[in-house]
Amino acid sequence: MIYLLIAAATLITSLISGVLSMAGGMILMVVFGFFLSVPVAMVLHGVAQAFSNGSRVWIYRRHIRWRVLGFYAIGALAMTAVFAVFTFVPSIGLVFMLIGTFPFLALAIPKSIHLDMEKGPVAVLSGVLVTVAQLLAGASGPVLDIFYVQSEMTKEQILGTKAVTQTLGHILKLIYYGSVMAVASTQLPLWVVPAVVAAAILGNYLGSLIVARMTDNQFKQIGRYVVMVIGVICIGKGILEMTA
Repeated sequence: MIYLLIAAATLITSLISGVLSMAGGMILMVVFGFFLSVPVAMVLHGVAQAFSNGSRVWIYRRHIRWRVLGFYAIGALAMTAVFAVFTFVPSIGLVFMLIGTFPFLALAIPKSIHLDMEKGPVAVLSGVLVTVAQLLAGASGPVLDIFYVQSEMTKEQILGTKAVTQTLGHILKLIYYGSVMAVASTQLPLWVVPAVVAAAILGNYLGSLIVARMTDNQFKQIGRYVVMVIGVICIGKGILEMTA
């Protein structure tokens, strides 16, 4: 029953990500965190999100801003190398706390700081910070969003370009956690991974149908409110875990 719930959660959260290009990964990590150990949650979450975001790459492939991604990859690969040296695995309490605080850190940044993802140095910085969030908390949507909401990209360009960066992040996470926690795969029934992959792809297809009916402004505004609500819930859960 738990694994059926996990597959259903993957479908629903992939639909959310397919519409907002954020929040779905955060919610899914929360669900996995409730039912699975941190290594297993990280690995299964990485698989689900790699296919979820990967399917979005295909859907919006004609809108991707590839120049942005080259600079982003520099920062992302550099931080993955740093983490590989230390092989740090966080506690579940820390995971929830990190996920919960990201949306509010984004709000704390002064508007005078124009973090436009289309600028090379900003994209490199994004790669560094988002990869740190990815490897520590398993989800980094709110951090990545900081660098897109101030850009002039359309909703399709944001969805496609973010999907590439998020797919890269989850693949790097799989490499990182797979190398130090290979045992995680032995703790899951064989049918779970294919079910999660199928649910992730279907959720994104359904999400793309909804996006077609949204304006660019609606797309950028709705996601902000969603992640703040999730952030409050995650902080509460993190405090409970760390004080238990």
